[in-house]
Formats: sequence, structure tokens, C-alpha cells
Amino acid sequence: MPAIAPGDWPVLVTGAGGFVGGHIARELSRAGHPVRGLARRPPTIEPDDPPIDWQIGDLLDPATRRAAIRGMRAVIHAAGWVSLGPDDEDCARIVNVEATRALLAEADTAGVERFVFTSTLHTVAAGTPEKPADERTPWNLHAVDSPYARTKREAEAIVLQGIGDRMQCLAICPGMVVGPRDIRPTSTGLLLIMARTPVVVIPGGGIPIVDASVIAQAHRAALSLGEPGRRYAVVGPYLSYTEMARLVSQITGRPRMIHRLPDAAHRPMRYSYAAGGLISRRLRAIGSPALVAGAFLRLHVRGDLADATFGLAHPDPIVTIRSALADAHHSGRAPWLRLRPEPSA
Repeated sequence: MPAIAPGDWPVLVTGAGGFVGGHIARELSRAGHPVRGLARRPPTIEPDDPPIDWQIGDLLDPATRRAAIRGMRAVIHAAGWVSLGPDDEDCARIVNVEATRALLAEADTAGVERFVFTSTLHTVAAGTPEKPADERTPWNLHAVDSPYARTKREAEAIVLQGIGDRMQCLAICPGMVVGPRDIRPTSTGLLLIMARTPVVVIPGGGIPIVDASVIAQAHRAALSLGEPGRRYAVVGPYLSYTEMARLVSQITGRPRMIHRLPDAAHRPMRYSYAAGGLISRRLRAIGSPALVAGAFLRLHVRGDLADATFGLAHPDPIVTIRSALADAHHSGRAPWLRLRPEPSA
């Protein structure tokens, strides 16, 4: 696809009121794209935010989808149902699969030329430190299979198959996105748990993190540089959860002691949850066997293809984690948090 002039390419970003979607929408607008942001509720707008045409509504509503797509040349579909927990109401299928299928069809009817789907590393695979997985590695994440993972795999397959010859479709599979303005919070919630206690006991899993600014840049670049029908793992350095806690400790002074659970603890914890979940609806609501398995999963994935295709450069993990924690403190979401001064260059 030839280089695009941003001003000539209006883009719809679904989920623009959320953490990842918000970073994508602001990145596009700052680059000169006319951006329409679809959000379920009015977003928090800061004084230095670039202009975004906000449309408030539900992605599940056909009239809302059609109105949001009207006049757009590209769609970045970042909205989704995200949880490793149970899904008794089938929300994962309704949001991740059926709404994506409908949005894709309506985008094609409206003449959209490029459709970028924000997927997840749970559709890729886990490799080893010596041989990380990539986009072509056969899927092997059976231990963390869940309604979320299954429906994201299905939605990704639907998008990559595309519709007809006119609309070009591709997918971005992010690592654990870390950065400021994580209001919910998502990944920052884990960092804050680590920073709040003097002693943490951590499973031996890990995951590649990726700076929120980098994932936003990847989506913008995908509009012109991504190959249709392909997916791209966008990941920074792999961090074990123990290494993550050590970086949090360097930044905040806590945790002071870090204990790593042996891998042998995985099975009894998984079975304890499964047994307890049959008895306690509350326990079922806060987690799942997939969540337990994910804490022990070493998700080694390489992102060479995306880095080379989109020209991505990843900051040092401590810089990324500090930016997320500093924002949580300065925004008032974690007023108790204390950050150590940054070491001088």
C-alpha cells in the first residue's frame, strides 16, 4: 500500500475511551488523522489532548456502528471483552466475535479500505528463552484457554480472512501494555499491588511488556505498512513477574522482599481454585484456572517482524514502568504511592 497522507485518512477507533484505544486514538490525531473515537461513556479529556470526534454509544448497537463508520477510510478495532475469568453470560462471544463480525461487514459495506484488529498474545504461542515464539508458531496455550482466548482467536481468524478484495485486514497482537492513563486500571493494577506491600509472593511466569506509546505507533504504522492478511506480535522485552517486582521496588522502594513460588505450586493452586469455584460463586467471579495458569506461564514471544515493518524502538522497561506508576500517583488514582528520584544519567 502506498504511503498515506494522514489528513486524507479519517480513522474510526473503537474502544477509544479505554487504555489502549485511547493511546491509539491520540497518536493518530497527533499525526494528523481525523479521528472518530467510539466509547461507551464520555472519556476523561486532558488539556493537552488532540482533537477527537467522540461518539458515545454501544458497539453492540447496529445504528451506533453504522454512524461511527460513516465517512471513515480506516477502522482500528480496539474494543473488546477482556478477562481470564469465567463468562456465564457469553459476553466474550457477543462482544469479541459477533460484534467484530458485524463491524467488519458494515465497514466493508461503507467502503472502508483498511481494518486493523487489536488482538492479544493469547492468540500466538509461548516459546522458550532460546527460541521465542513468533506469528507462525503453532498455538500451544491450552493451559490458559478461556472464553477470552477462544473468542479472540476466532475473531482474529474472521478478520484475517477479510471480506472481498477491497478492504485490507490485519491484526496487532500486543504484549502486556504498560503506560500512563490506565484508568481502570489494567496492567498498572498489577504494578500497584507490587508497590503497595513490603513482601510479595510471585509465581514464576512472565510476559513481554510493551510501552503504550509503542503500541499506538504500531497501529498508526499498520495503516500504511502492514501486510493484509498478516498478524504482528508487538512486544518489548520479556520480564518475569519477579523481575517486574524488582523494577517496581527500584522505583518505589516496595516490595522490600520478593519470594518466587516454585512451579510445583501451580497444580495444587489450580485444583484448589477449581474445587472452590464449584462451591463459591464469588471465587468464580474473581478468577479462573486460566488466570492461575497464566501466572505461571512463561510467554516468550519475539516481535522482530513488527519492529522491522513498523520501525519500532522499545524504551527500557524501567522507563515504561516508571511512567505508568508516576501517572497513577500524579492523577490521584494512587495518592499513597511514593516514587524514588530518578537516578541521574
